[in-house]
Amino acid sequence: MIKRQPLNSSGIFYDSANLVDFKKWFDARILGGATTNPLILQREGIFNIPEYIASMIRIAGKKFPISIEIPDSTLTISEMVRLAKKYRKRFPGNAVVKIPMDPREPQKAFEVIYKLGREGIRVNATLGISIGQLVSAAEALRTSQAQGDNYISLFWARRNEAKDQLVKDLVKSGIKKKEALAQIPDAATSLSITLKYLETHNLATRIIIGSVRNVDHIETAFSLGADIVTIPPKLIAEWMFTQRGVETVDQFNEAYRSVKDKIKLI
Repeated sequence: MIKRQPLNSSGIFYDSANLVDFKKWFDARILGGATTNPLILQREGIFNIPEYIASMIRIAGKKFPISIEIPDSTLTISEMVRLAKKYRKRFPGNAVVKIPMDPREPQKAFEVIYKLGREGIRVNATLGISIGQLVSAAEALRTSQAQGDNYISLFWARRNEAKDQLVKDLVKSGIKKKEALAQIPDAATSLSITLKYLETHNLATRIIIGSVRNVDHIETAFSLGADIVTIPPKLIAEWMFTQRGVETVDQFNEAYRSVKDKIKLI
């Protein structure tokens, strides 16, 4: 029987294509993995994806999980599977293949996810905004033969944006705003419901929280039991920073420096 065990690695994943920042945070040894997608690669002017992934592996080693996205949801099932197999063959210890879940054709993504799992290829089901997407992707991974964790990704801020739009639509249809707000789950509720489903139905798939925009998103996700939050480097730094912390460090430094000529350290 499958059991959800505590994650045996860091729940902090790197979410950027900037290799300088990647090396900085990897060398700090706080990262458990990294995610990529077509948008963040494009922002850094990266078009040779295998070359970029190889650069990441030179920094992080051959067992560090790196999510590599199938770049177009309109590819056929066979095209997606073939590309995923090529990524696994080229980067066998690192590749986690991200499958985009297009809500216009949801069953297509789940079929690809199932096929890759049966081939022993690790999967990250991405672009998850609805609870239905998340639990269905986890079910498609139920019989996965892959060694290592599989993932489903809830896009936190985009889920909340989807809620805002759905609430507006309900209000336009004549439902009171308070009632509409109560009907549509936000990101936090979506995470809680998904975690409960995984527990009840004995699924080992990990939940990644993406699309985080501020420190509160990170901390709320972890407080509710998210396995992983994938975080841009600027936000990682912000998460570490407090002005009071700076003042405290400076006080301690000054206390030492004011008498350092008198102090024996060892």
